[in-house]
Amino acid sequence: MMKKNIYLIQPTFMNTSSLHFPYASGALASYAWKFEDISENYELKKIIFMRERIDKVLNSLEQPFLIGFSNYIWNFEYNKELAKAIKKLYPECIIVFGGPQIPENPSLLDEFSYVDILIHFEGEVPFRDLLRAYSDNSDLKLVNNISFRLNETDNFTTTFKVFDVKEFPSPYESGVFDRLCNENPEIDFIPLIETNRGCPNKCSYCSWGKIKSAVRFFPLTRIFFDIEWASKRKMDFLGFADANFGMFPRDVLITEKIIQCKNENGYPVKFQVSYSKDSSDRVFNISKQLNDNSMDKGVTLSFQSMSKTVQKNIGRSNMDIEFYKSLLRKYSEAGIPTYSDLILGLPGETYDSFKTGIDELLEYGQHTSLFVHMCEWLPLAEMGKAEYMEKFAIKCSTIPLNQPHRSIADGDDVQEFSRIVTSTYSMTTDMWKDMVMFSTCVLCFHHLGLLQLIAIYLNNECDVKYSVFYDELLQFMLKNSTLSDVFNEIKKKTDDVIEHSGSIVVFDEMFGNIAWPFEEYAFLKIVSNKDIFYGEMDEFLKKYIFDDDLRRSLIKYQNFVVKSVNVNIYDYCGEYDWHKYFTSFLVLNQKTGLLKRNVYYRVVDSHAVSSWDEYAKKVLWFGRRGGKNIFMSEITEVTD
Repeated sequence: MMKKNIYLIQPTFMNTSSLHFPYASGALASYAWKFEDISENYELKKIIFMRERIDKVLNSLEQPFLIGFSNYIWNFEYNKELAKAIKKLYPECIIVFGGPQIPENPSLLDEFSYVDILIHFEGEVPFRDLLRAYSDNSDLKLVNNISFRLNETDNFTTTFKVFDVKEFPSPYESGVFDRLCNENPEIDFIPLIETNRGCPNKCSYCSWGKIKSAVRFFPLTRIFFDIEWASKRKMDFLGFADANFGMFPRDVLITEKIIQCKNENGYPVKFQVSYSKDSSDRVFNISKQLNDNSMDKGVTLSFQSMSKTVQKNIGRSNMDIEFYKSLLRKYSEAGIPTYSDLILGLPGETYDSFKTGIDELLEYGQHTSLFVHMCEWLPLAEMGKAEYMEKFAIKCSTIPLNQPHRSIADGDDVQEFSRIVTSTYSMTTDMWKDMVMFSTCVLCFHHLGLLQLIAIYLNNECDVKYSVFYDELLQFMLKNSTLSDVFNEIKKKTDDVIEHSGSIVVFDEMFGNIAWPFEEYAFLKIVSNKDIFYGEMDEFLKKYIFDDDLRRSLIKYQNFVVKSVNVNIYDYCGEYDWHKYFTSFLVLNQKTGLLKRNVYYRVVDSHAVSSWDEYAKKVLWFGRRGGKNIFMSEITEVTD
């Protein structure tokens, strides 16, 4: 008997030459084809993971019986166009849609006639059972977690069930990803590993905790195999799909395994995961081990919003502020980078509360790294429900895909979209625009380091609030700076977002084939003209610092600590000990007086880059979470 051909499709964008494994498709294939009846009746012809031209994909298909699509924000439009074309060419082919873009109800079947079946939530067991149903001619109503058409007017959704993940093989262990690597040696694949599934938090903006079940654990033997697989394959970067790494005691053992593989094979070089929100001693010890082995990209001390009203609306509570400040000190003293997240546009937020929240984080000591994410509408999140949107008067703008650091799509590619929350009962669209501009300014100049030291000095010595300083700086950059085009371009894009035509990422050939978020784009444009910028800052800062020598010395030092291109040795000489002043504050959490004495500082940059596109990728993008675009610990005093 001839086997029926099955295809799985999970396309994604390249990040330069790197690309994530199509993990969901690999997981489905690994589970289904471990059963003899599936392997006897079906052949997995191919997992399609690149955004290839649709006509090229169609030409590669060989009598497809069933094609399963994994749908995400970044591939949903492409998948729809491809599925429509496949259905036209192969009308009998069964089209199955699954993934996070599929809502809990069967509504997409009414929208898209070319889709035959929807899989809701996780798909390993439903996908296997679908294949069995078609080989046995059994009733689709017996397959859990799917929706399908009964007839031309009626749809049917089967019973929802949560499955035990212990029996799910990994796509690394099953050989599915060996095949991808062997067939595509030119691609630097990025491995993603699951150690568990689920999240105990029920934040309204997120679908991670949507399945109402306890966190389910994969066996340690599977996890250890996956880590060894990536290490032996010499893969630089390793990511975990966990929602709360460090929450469970066994996470310590997993960390030790990662470090063991690094020591034995040299890989992975870097590791990234979403840490537990409770930031316990276990999380600290795990991150310290990783940091001691130069593997950690930073620990999240997350908030989403500082507003109590917002926290109530989204079903989230923040850690105690004093505990947060103690954590900042603890991680700083251990030399471990931390970063905090805020979400812009949550219901209950206003411009004033948002600005106050950023002010508070800076006052508490979060100078290392802050990320402000746009609140996106997700179909599986509580916030995606019509009743929730109506309750909080949530309105969205549909814009080109909000996915920083992806490569520019092919000219004939299908446009993907994001839905960004730009209005709520508490936030007008004008407030939203002001929040975007203010946060861009703070992130660009403070957390990316262009004026961080100056802002800290003014706050410490002149009682200038961070929000006041960056408000006034933003107005200067919009109206008076010779580099005003940068922020006016961003302002124009925020205006366009409200009209559903603007993008919140920017491409610039000078910095490579990469989509940059607003703050990183602004930083790159300014740092590439930093001597002009710091020259203008002398005039801007006169209203804060009247002493010309002190002001110019501080500006000169701020310029000195920001990395540039084609510079191996950085020198600074002056009459103030700025390094001791800022090190005491940022590293030792102590305010000390500024000592006036002749100093000569030097930095030898052993990782200097020679072009702006290399700088953008290696210094800014890869180094942002660790503050690698500015010098601090590398500065030494020359006494000869």
